[in-house]
Amino acid sequence: MNSLKWKRRIAQIYQFSFQKNQSRDIILIYHAVGDGPWAISANNFKKQMQWLKANVDIVSLTTLLSTPAEKNKTRVAITFDDGYACLYDVVLPILQAEDVTAAVYINTGWMGNCEESRKDSNQNLGHYPGEKFLTWDEVRILSQNSWEIGSHGVDHINLTKQTEETIKQELILSKLTIENQIKKPCIHFAYTWGQHNELVRNNVCDAGYHHATAAHHGTISVNDDPCTLPRMNVAIEYMQTDFENMVKGHWDFLGHIHHWKKKLKMETVG
Repeated sequence: MNSLKWKRRIAQIYQFSFQKNQSRDIILIYHAVGDGPWAISANNFKKQMQWLKANVDIVSLTTLLSTPAEKNKTRVAITFDDGYACLYDVVLPILQAEDVTAAVYINTGWMGNCEESRKDSNQNLGHYPGEKFLTWDEVRILSQNSWEIGSHGVDHINLTKQTEETIKQELILSKLTIENQIKKPCIHFAYTWGQHNELVRNNVCDAGYHHATAAHHGTISVNDDPCTLPRMNVAIEYMQTDFENMVKGHWDFLGHIHHWKKKLKMETVG
């Protein structure tokens, strides 16, 4: 049984134990929208945004993380990793039609048509096709349209495998480059592939970021470490009902599984 099938089956059971009418703060992860092999279709993305607009409060990432949750309301912040060019060509018009914005975490060494500069990323993961990425002019236009611009590092490398010198360079150089280009503070960071450790987290704080997001499933709570915030991944194979059920909380068991695994790992190491 593939992972999507078991998610759906467990969700059918879990939804009956799920507490309805509770406060929920959620950060969604997207990558690309359009016709690419890793992209959600524009039509599906539009349907998702229309459903969110009708059923939850879509807020900026900073608003979600800096203001208290509202009683019995679901708030959602939309984020994109990597900075594909489709964010300007496809996503911006869709979000403008719904009068909402998003945040994008960009790799400052991957701007524009940059296949050669991506040679140090792990291509074996099959995560990045030979597509174009945002130009700085497009990033500035997104920023002018109230998008938040966060850092995803310079060269999209796993920081947990790097020396502290390289970690500092990735964090500080990308932050300064973004701030120089958009003339606004860059306070958000997203870990490459969600990978982080104590050394990386400490350097994220030292570099001046206010928040850092990982990739484990979960809702935002007041007890969260601001440098290891959960997000919910919106995969290309999800049907509209899958997306709605995930936002509603029927898939929150995935967060429990993550915490169980983390606790088991700590006990094993200890």
